[in-house]
Amino acid sequence: MMLHRTIRKADGGDIIEILATDPATTRDIPNFCRHLGHELVQQETLAENVHLNADPDEITIDSDDATPTSVTLYRYLVKKKTA
Repeated sequence: MMLHRTIRKADGGDIIEILATDPATTRDIPNFCRHLGHELVQQETLAENVHLNADPDEITIDSDDATPTSVTLYRYLVKKKTA
């Protein structure tokens, strides 16, 4: 998990912002924090029906008829525990 790698590189007390489109993160990130002792500072849904191909600065995916063209965007703030 990319979050685990980022947390390892961060200093104690640092706040990491996570933007995700996977609905499973609404369960996985709080569990990650609870099990490893980090603080989930904030969890929110930023936008629904974000079009993945609307703008180059937006999240994009490879074109594929089977993939969705829009997603829900989630935002989390995780504070790394201090040693």
